[in-house]
Amino acid sequence: MKRLPLMLALFALIGVALEASPGVAPAAEATTGIITGTATTDSGLPLPNVTVSAASPSGRASTTTDARGRFSLLGLTPDTYVLSAQAAGYVPLTERVNVGPGQSERVAFQLVKALRTVATVHASGAAFALGDTSDSYVVSGAAASALSPTTSSAGLANYTEGTVQGAIANVPGVDLDEFANAILRGGKAGDAVFDYDSIPIPQGLIAEPGGNVDGAQLPTTGVASTTTTLAGYTNEGDNSLAGVINQIAAVGTYPSRTSLELADGAGTRLQQVDYEFLGASPDLRWRYAFAARAGSQYLSYGNGQTFYPSEAGTYGIALQNRSQFSLESNIHFRVDPNDDIAVLAIGGQAKYDQYGSPYGGETVGALDGTDANGNVVPYPGAANQAAPVAYASGVTGSYDALKAEWVHTGAKLLSRVQLYSSEFGSSAGGPFWDENGWPDGAISLSESSAQRQTGVNYDGDGIFGRHRVRFGAEYRVNTSLLDQIVPTADEFITSRPTIQSYLSYVSDSYSASNRLDLTGTARVLGSHIKPSDGFAYDVGAIDPHFGASYRLGSSFALRATFDHTTVAPAPLEADRTDSTNLQANGAPAPFVTLAPEKGNEFTYSFETSGRTQFRATYYQEFEHDLIDVLPYNFRSALASGLNPNGVGVPTNVGDLRANGFEVSAKNGGFTFDANLVRAYSLSASQFAYNDLNAPAVAAGHLFPVSYEPDLTAVLSYEFQTDHRRLRITPSLSYETGYPYGNGKEIWIFNPVTDKPQLVPNDNYQNPGYNYYFLANPALPYNAQTNPYIGNLGTSEGADPNTLRSMPQLLVNLHLEGDISPRATLIVDVANIFGEWSPTAYQGNPYLIGPPGYAGGNPLYAAAYEAAGGYSVPYTLGNGVPTNDGQTQVVPWTYGRAGYVPQSYPLGRTIELRLRYKM
Repeated sequence: MKRLPLMLALFALIGVALEASPGVAPAAEATTGIITGTATTDSGLPLPNVTVSAASPSGRASTTTDARGRFSLLGLTPDTYVLSAQAAGYVPLTERVNVGPGQSERVAFQLVKALRTVATVHASGAAFALGDTSDSYVVSGAAASALSPTTSSAGLANYTEGTVQGAIANVPGVDLDEFANAILRGGKAGDAVFDYDSIPIPQGLIAEPGGNVDGAQLPTTGVASTTTTLAGYTNEGDNSLAGVINQIAAVGTYPSRTSLELADGAGTRLQQVDYEFLGASPDLRWRYAFAARAGSQYLSYGNGQTFYPSEAGTYGIALQNRSQFSLESNIHFRVDPNDDIAVLAIGGQAKYDQYGSPYGGETVGALDGTDANGNVVPYPGAANQAAPVAYASGVTGSYDALKAEWVHTGAKLLSRVQLYSSEFGSSAGGPFWDENGWPDGAISLSESSAQRQTGVNYDGDGIFGRHRVRFGAEYRVNTSLLDQIVPTADEFITSRPTIQSYLSYVSDSYSASNRLDLTGTARVLGSHIKPSDGFAYDVGAIDPHFGASYRLGSSFALRATFDHTTVAPAPLEADRTDSTNLQANGAPAPFVTLAPEKGNEFTYSFETSGRTQFRATYYQEFEHDLIDVLPYNFRSALASGLNPNGVGVPTNVGDLRANGFEVSAKNGGFTFDANLVRAYSLSASQFAYNDLNAPAVAAGHLFPVSYEPDLTAVLSYEFQTDHRRLRITPSLSYETGYPYGNGKEIWIFNPVTDKPQLVPNDNYQNPGYNYYFLANPALPYNAQTNPYIGNLGTSEGADPNTLRSMPQLLVNLHLEGDISPRATLIVDVANIFGEWSPTAYQGNPYLIGPPGYAGGNPLYAAAYEAAGGYSVPYTLGNGVPTNDGQTQVVPWTYGRAGYVPQSYPLGRTIELRLRYKM
């Protein structure tokens, strides 16, 4: 231990970060791999001057062992290599080694004298490197493309095919929420960072109101593998509270490879074409790749024309059509044996349509608002406010990225310089948006947003004896804009910040022994934030990261990590001007500077490799100073016993706590993945600053985060016929369901004490959403004079936001058959026992009575007349959608299932694909 690097001791003295605020600059991610090892005689003596060579279709490298018999091959393109060791007088040895991005594979050659028995050598690459001090997972092959419906417990394959979300859907520690956002280890959707071949790709801006305007999901076009790093950071990507996902592009090969894939489907009405070409010169001096994808998808929900309000769901996502295209290309030129120059470009666009109209005959004018003078403000572009709504609301997103790269590979050190530019843009709009999630009901919306990032970085990765040292520095500029018009609320939101960021880091992984590895990393980061409305300010931090692994024999390992991570305000958080967020005197709300979001994470893992690959991880996550959009006087309003307005400015509020257990196992054809997570927060998220949970926040109450199932699990098995010509993979996926609703009890401000108080949830406290029904809904609960007369009988907890959607079990089938040496036929049947056109219920804002209620109770009618502002008593019940309180406007059948929130289901689908290798 005396050789433990001085740097590690310095890291220990740092302790916790200097928490001024973070930068958002990324460090370049490793897109290549390393093979290290030793060459010895059969008696264990080191062999110097042994020639070690590695060859694959995408790359070649060679070196010789040093005086201690050690060797290292750096900068290897992820691929399967034939590794050979040759020395005069000894029998040559060869071994196949799979090299993954960012991974280091170890090989021990034991050479014997000629004419003697050759010893065996075992080396393999898998989804993770055994005994690595970083918690990283690699998805490669067909799974990295995610073209077939994803076997996911969330049942969201229709949303994630061909996207990075689909590629990582079954990575341990990754769950998908009801919008197919990747939720990593119980965090928030925005806690994950996405890169494409080390290029940071800006994500869509999530702006309220207007729903989850995320734009296009990042495609898997041209992707060879995808890495997900969740803990033990060394050099990976943006500072992220949850994890970094990096898609590694495929590079050219010799001989060349060309594939064409056509797809058609029923249930989703999918049409798609994919093309990929990988080529190289015979000496691999030139390598070139090109990939393209285009397709469309019709999601058959409801009757295919209209959505009931509950189907539009929280935040108005009722997707009906999706279409997209994307192009990717890269060229590598080897100037000399040690230098490689490359250029990569990717671009694409995706369009999503949602039909959220709840009834026939709805007009644009019915959703329009008025300005301060009472003048009608029509939806932008609507010439006739009385015209029926006959077109979809929608989102169009586009993205592109360009990178130039130089890589120098030395005997001990790999160096890389990158210049890049990436951008994202989206536009969204429609007459009917954000149905149940927006406090004022349906709104009309017109929104455009964009981000551009340009940067330059230098990083290095080297092996020096027992040390693997990584270091780097980067400078990046992010410019963004948002213009959002909400006519129904007479609201305008703008944002135009510029954020200049820098980062430098150094990491040392030290092999203390043949079994014990220790890693320490320090990251220095900072940002200069220039809002469009407010003064500029600087933020910075130093983040320490530690990891340790201990190998038990050749097939088992233990790992522990600690990460302290600091994340700067996102562009929309750093700068947001809302025309409706005014002080009492009518002046705009004051500018608010933000502290960084900070997180501490501990992980403990046990893993095995070989025929059985197994990993089990327990983690604990603690996040602080979460940023959310709140009224500028949020805290003072709570202290005064008031319910603040839901429109506001970004503000630091609350904590998040998460812990969970992850299991991943593979043996032969069996694959099993499961996530058990418990995540709670007192951040003012989407439920926290309305009448439901503002008092709960004041009381310091923790409630479930987002819509993440407690338990998800996927089990699959691949059967193979003789000669592998037919491969059959049935699978089961299960989830416990998403939390939703208000639960049995809610917090209110006691009108006498002005302090938070937990009371039964009833029609009096929350007339819009209720699951317990009072004899007189206009009066508070009283066990004697005004008791409950019924409830929905759903699986609720006692706390806010704990009503659960129903558990979901999906059965899927994947078939691959080789009909010729070049052609493969692929058939996927997803959710075999589901419905072709499922209906997703997530709530029922019209529900005014218990099961079986058919209307006519004057107390309920009067209560809803007052709550809904109707000019006549509300005479209907059973959750009947109505425009005037009396007339049913869509077909509706009573049934308890209609009131039980369900996950967005995957409809039964059949997809047919033909893959041809040219």
